Amino acid sequence: MLFAVATLPLEACEKVPFIDIGAQFTLADATWFEDEKTLFFFYHVAAEQGLDAESVIEVTWQTDDLRQPWTQLTAIAQVHTHLPIDCGPRELCGSGSVKVDRVPRNVGLRLRYRRDGALTRDSNLSLNVVATGAPHLSRSLLIYGVFDETNAHVQWRARHQFPALRNQEVQDLGLRRRFRITVPQYGDIGLSPADNLYGYGNAGQCSNSLTALGWDAVETNERARFDSHEMPLAASVANGLCATSTVSDATGEFTTTAVALKNPETHPAFPTLHNPVKQNNAIGLVLQPCSRTISADHLALQIQRLQLQGVPSFCTDNWNDPTFVPQLTGALRDRIEAVRAGGHDMVLALVLHQDDTTGMLAGRVEQALSLLLTPELAKSSPRVTGAFVFDSLGHSVKTAGLGKLVLWCPANTNVIDLDTISAASLQACPLLPDNPDITLGPIKFNSLPILPTRAQYETFLGKYSAAQAGSMLSIEYLAPEKTPLSRNVAVGDFGVATFFNNETISAAPADVFSFCDTGDARSSSVVFSIEGFDQVAPLSAIQSVHAAFPQPRYQVGVSWGSPFLIHLEYQTFTAGAVNVASFRLPFGFSATDKAYFGNSLWLSDDISLKDALTQCTRFCLEPTFDSGGVYNVNQAFDQTYSMQCYRPKFPVVGDGGFPLDP
Repeated sequence: MLFAVATLPLEACEKVPFIDIGAQFTLADATWFEDEKTLFFFYHVAAEQGLDAESVIEVTWQTDDLRQPWTQLTAIAQVHTHLPIDCGPRELCGSGSVKVDRVPRNVGLRLRYRRDGALTRDSNLSLNVVATGAPHLSRSLLIYGVFDETNAHVQWRARHQFPALRNQEVQDLGLRRRFRITVPQYGDIGLSPADNLYGYGNAGQCSNSLTALGWDAVETNERARFDSHEMPLAASVANGLCATSTVSDATGEFTTTAVALKNPETHPAFPTLHNPVKQNNAIGLVLQPCSRTISADHLALQIQRLQLQGVPSFCTDNWNDPTFVPQLTGALRDRIEAVRAGGHDMVLALVLHQDDTTGMLAGRVEQALSLLLTPELAKSSPRVTGAFVFDSLGHSVKTAGLGKLVLWCPANTNVIDLDTISAASLQACPLLPDNPDITLGPIKFNSLPILPTRAQYETFLGKYSAAQAGSMLSIEYLAPEKTPLSRNVAVGDFGVATFFNNETISAAPADVFSFCDTGDARSSSVVFSIEGFDQVAPLSAIQSVHAAFPQPRYQVGVSWGSPFLIHLEYQTFTAGAVNVASFRLPFGFSATDKAYFGNSLWLSDDISLKDALTQCTRFCLEPTFDSGGVYNVNQAFDQTYSMQCYRPKFPVVGDGGFPLDP
């Protein structure tokens, strides 16, 4: 324990207590390298008070032919440069290097509280001896190279190698080393041995087949230095450089080989998927009895909600007649063909004003829609993408396969009071607000008569008013255009994956993909497929497929939940204020209170995939940088980033000479 005592007359010393200043070594390390004939010291001592410029570090050692007495470290000739380090007001730290020709013994390191005082504190020194061996194992400094993002500029780096200390720690304790790079050559460097990943001193990598660059020497005492030259175009196919590296030590200079491997060459596998969603033309028709009136109020509401003012009506009085379905089909087909000539996709918007509680009339309408829409599935745009039916009664589509093409509202429920209806009961007619936190006065949005049955609307009017029922400001239908090359693949009960127009990713067998989850629902809705197969998979699975069964091309498409989406702008008058809200009506919901997988695709711009899927096409077996800027020499791209997100941070010319290299 180190103590201090105040300076007082001798007769007063008996009354003055010793004060424990808590001095202790947190680091005391010595390493001797046989090949370099150099003994390195590293130290860090802390005390509660008293450490200042008068405090010094002393060392001692013994060999077979020399006994070095306790001597101030800085008074001994240093082999290398050691910068003075400011560790703080209560700390003392630094390093030193001295020439020692033979294996040292009885090595010691201590603190002398004052350089001219008698008070000292010994350390519990740790001594390591590194015997003669291969350069990458037996020397205190290793030289290697890395490249910038473009693989056009090489940065040469020095890396301290000590048995018990990290590279950055040695640097922080003041040790600086000078190195020189000469005769750089490019070509096929080959992979470094597993026990020498940096390739330092591996003469086999500098073969006679390499091409000399003729660049000037690079020399520095910093940890890293960019060569000022740019790689020639002829070196594009070369995976790196091999050069001659020279470092100094107590014996003079040591020269061996150093290599720099290029970074894996990568690019976004499919940067942008252009959003094929376009607005569709609505073909409206009001189906109602012509010989009687069921409910003028609800009929007016149905027409207003679908914005079908002025569209033709089709009489349903003879719905039980065998000619009804052919007549309805023919009427709709005539209107479709007239609109098709305009070149845009279409959606049928039908008001079904009826009071047939048996469901037979709705079944007849289903038959007509099935006859019309099923052939449209195979057509390219302009085509009919689907139908939207606003019924007087709740109904569920029963015709096989028609549920993928027809959205039938309202939901089939026996609830007539909207105030008691739950969001989960509206699965067949999933009305979702664009803003989940929407408030429309005292009435919940799912309690508003936006698309109600006749009974629900009449109940609402009995409790509130027609003004509070609100009105539709606009309604639009959106669907992806389909080219002659488009292909649909069924996904689940309602969804479909569409491969539109030769959107493909080309890949060589040795290419490697890295997927990043961007958290964007749009990119997560993108899928891929192998040509000739009807199975689809998310982009996150493309590397596992390519590694097992490499394909020259992968088709890229989008997984939709429905053939079209309805976007509504709705206005209410509640709590004395005008409220405007927008809603969506897509297909394929499991519950109306949950966000849908591909909702945002319908209303978004192009889908960016540049951050989602990276493709490595060359030098994929090489190591690279991680997102923190650390060069992970033992993590090749093909092994590491085929299973991880690749977001590298590369060194940049001019960014300084002390890279992050733990």
